[in-house]
Amino acid sequence: MGVRIAAAALVAAALIPSPATAQRTKFAGLRECERFGAVQFMRQNPAFRRFIIDRSSVEEDKFAAQAGTQFVSTIYHGKALYEAGTAGPRTVRFICLHAGYRRGPVFVYTMPE
Repeated sequence: MGVRIAAAALVAAALIPSPATAQRTKFAGLRECERFGAVQFMRQNPAFRRFIIDRSSVEEDKFAAQAGTQFVSTIYHGKALYEAGTAGPRTVRFICLHAGYRRGPVFVYTMPE
């Protein structure tokens, strides 16, 4: 009987999110959006230099539904710094569709402010 209780306690402990998993929230999602966006922008524009999200301006909307054929759990939007070529950095609005911590971002787009 004691072994069953111990096994049940281990299973319950495994299902409860750890503090490390709890930290994988907005900050980790934004960092993944920056990386995904940088790779995407580099493919589109060889003069691309950097993409940095202004975390103080970001709004997070929980979505948890399909966008076309792609599942999206969170939508991040706000301001970011985009730099490409010799024009220097400029402030842009961005949107990032994020599919959760296992799948990561699926779409990043910027618009002039």
